Amino acid sequence: MTTGMPDKAAATDRLRRALLAFQHAQGLLLAAHRRLKELPPAEVEQFWATQGRRLEKHLQATAMEADAAFKVFSAAGLVAAPADRHRVNQARRHLAEGG
Repeated sequence: MTTGMPDKAAATDRLRRALLAFQHAQGLLLAAHRRLKELPPAEVEQFWATQGRRLEKHLQATAMEADAAFKVFSAAGLVAAPADRHRVNQARRHLAEGG
């Protein structure tokens, strides 16, 4: 069975969207870490108990989608660019670490 162009286009689009979402979630978490450096420990703890936990869950979800999208992309016989492959590896590392 061969994969048609619409399937390949859909797989490519899904991977692109998944990697952008994962990259954005990473940026949000990094920005939070930077902002928290200036805050007292009690405020940092409160942040991680609320907003921070939501950010972590969002990063986890985007990492899972990036991994799933890459599997579909690969199954369609497509090959990712090095930068995309790097981002997929970051997502998989995050998942492996229990992110």
